[in-house]
Amino acid sequence: MPGTVSAAPAPNSLTILIDGFASASPLIGYGLRNLRKKIPDAQLYSYVGAVEGWTYIAPKVIRDVERAYRGDPDIEINLIGVSFGANLLTRIVAKLNDRGVPVSYLGIIDGLPLTPITPNVRRVDNFTCSLVGCLRDKIELTKNNNLTIANAFDYKTTHIRISNHSEVQQRILHQISTFPLDVVTDPECDPLDQLRPDCQVVSVR
Repeated sequence: MPGTVSAAPAPNSLTILIDGFASASPLIGYGLRNLRKKIPDAQLYSYVGAVEGWTYIAPKVIRDVERAYRGDPDIEINLIGVSFGANLLTRIVAKLNDRGVPVSYLGIIDGLPLTPITPNVRRVDNFTCSLVGCLRDKIELTKNNNLTIANAFDYKTTHIRISNHSEVQQRILHQISTFPLDVVTDPECDPLDQLRPDCQVVSVR
């Protein structure tokens, strides 16, 4: 039953959720709050406006992730964001790329605007929606990024409800519970279309 599934991330993992504008309101931020209940030890950031996101949340997440990675290079970093939180995360992972910090999984839920995804991200899911208030921005990979496995999903729901969508949450829970291989893709394949039968995925671990 939806809502009863929970994740079992690796013991040496760090999962961070960043919500969107006005997510401190119980009427808006309930999606990631519900997801947080299904992920033991996950950290959730809810807030009111952009200033808090730029000046407090982003620098703290970068610091915490880098500290965790320096303390344990085998740690699995999982980052999930919705709306402005998704925007923040695409910028955060670019900063982590500059610092040589890998990200196991990145969940981007209907964010805008999105910075191209850097090759330190192993897997990224782009969730968008098609009803009232949906932002629908599509992720792109940085030039020559043949390392990140990217998938896109679209749902007939609203911007506020998408982070609480059962299929979105089940996909995220599955991704953070799955041991990720380091992979490279056939350069002839579209990086956003890894499920095509003619695309070859080769393990480099």
